[in-house]
Amino acid sequence: MNKREVFHSGDDPHRLHISPPGTRNIPGTDGVWAAHVEQDTFFAQLAATTKSLHEQGRAIEPATGLKQLEILGRIRSMLDAAEAALLADTYELTSQQAALSGTQELLVEDPAQAQSAEHFGVDPAAEPLIRASFISEASGALRQGERIVQGKLFNAEGLRHLCPETLNELGKGTITIKSATEIVHQAQDLEAEHVKQMQEVLLPIARTGSDRSVKDRARKMRERFLPEPAETRHEKGRETRSVTWWPEADGMAVLQIRIPAEDALAIINTINWHATKHDDPDDLRNEQQRRADIFRDALLDGWPAGNGTPLKARVALTIPVLQMLTDPTRTLADLEGYGPIALGAALRLAKDAPSLMTVLTDPWSGAVIDVGRKKYRPTKALKDLLRLRDNHCRFPGCNRLPESSEVDHVDDWAKGGHTNRDNSQLLCKRHQMYKHALGWQATYMADGSVNWRSPNGILQVELPGSVTNVQNFDFERSQTPMLPASELPARVRRVLGWFDPPDSKAG
Repeated sequence: MNKREVFHSGDDPHRLHISPPGTRNIPGTDGVWAAHVEQDTFFAQLAATTKSLHEQGRAIEPATGLKQLEILGRIRSMLDAAEAALLADTYELTSQQAALSGTQELLVEDPAQAQSAEHFGVDPAAEPLIRASFISEASGALRQGERIVQGKLFNAEGLRHLCPETLNELGKGTITIKSATEIVHQAQDLEAEHVKQMQEVLLPIARTGSDRSVKDRARKMRERFLPEPAETRHEKGRETRSVTWWPEADGMAVLQIRIPAEDALAIINTINWHATKHDDPDDLRNEQQRRADIFRDALLDGWPAGNGTPLKARVALTIPVLQMLTDPTRTLADLEGYGPIALGAALRLAKDAPSLMTVLTDPWSGAVIDVGRKKYRPTKALKDLLRLRDNHCRFPGCNRLPESSEVDHVDDWAKGGHTNRDNSQLLCKRHQMYKHALGWQATYMADGSVNWRSPNGILQVELPGSVTNVQNFDFERSQTPMLPASELPARVRRVLGWFDPPDSKAG
């Protein structure tokens, strides 16, 4: 867990729609049979998988070693599931015990406890105090810091009492703890039925995709399910604007600014643009150093100090017109590099945009299918399509933005591959090198996903970044999603630029 997650976590168990501590059913308190089933679920599979790995012996070739790492990853997920279940259940037992006795159970009875509690003005049976005490105990048992255990307890409660399907997948080793944690994190403030829908959509992705792909889609789903309109939440969020900092070693420090996402992306994209356009051969700074210096100089010296080009905001966003026409109050735009933002903020940005482009998205999966071709040459239109469809480099787990990626042929041009949307994807320079020089293989599937095979046979599935729903995808049989037939009304066709004017001869 990094410093930002430790000191700036907004996770709060009170925002999870679950019963309060001390009132929850857990295996063992509602029957011996359930406790035995639970024991087998989390520990029998773990023991069998660990034994299987042990019996394989040491790897003598890369492919075998990578397969064993896969098994080890599943074991780690199983351990994380067992830890989450045990942590949540132990806290529940502690809360139930306190509810029955009016205080926490002590190894040694202390008659002066009540007097001490009165002196300090605390209630030993209060939930916050029970929680804090339990976290301290669990920290000692796990030999981890209290802030880390506090975060683990939050995730454990969410998995055990709100996201049991996710906990079950984690227990089978089919998903990672990071994906499971992200699902719980994004489940805050959502009703149980929406959390269930979220799991139905995200778990198939988590079984085969990267943690990053789960995080991006979970954020978008949460935004759609939250009862309060995005615009209202955005206005409240603006009230939390702040600048903080903390010291680092060697006379350095970290500066952190909290501002609206569209402003943050405009700043970072502008800095990146100027840093990469810099071509002074006598400048020995690397790109990261130039980025930091541009930011510093802009604030302190009014950069550029001379007559250079002033900083200009550079952002890209997608506004789903079909959703906007259907229900403007629930529509979310997508800010490239960030994710979902309120429609109002997007429209304010679009109002001053120097250019606009028509984009057609699949209303069921969210995938970008086509872009307008009235203004751009086909090669430019293809680049626009890939930028909006893929969102970032299509290598599993890579999130380099389109500006840092290039159009790549899935089936190589030299081997007869065509330059079209069915044979093109965004890949950053690094992962183009993986594919073309290091033996990584990419196979474009009929449903729009890409199957990646490592040089030693490790398989991973990567979906287009714009896809939000994989209900109709079939990774194994290459089945094209079957979408319901629909007819676009004249109003929608007109917005998309497809409206045909009436025949002049008609009366």
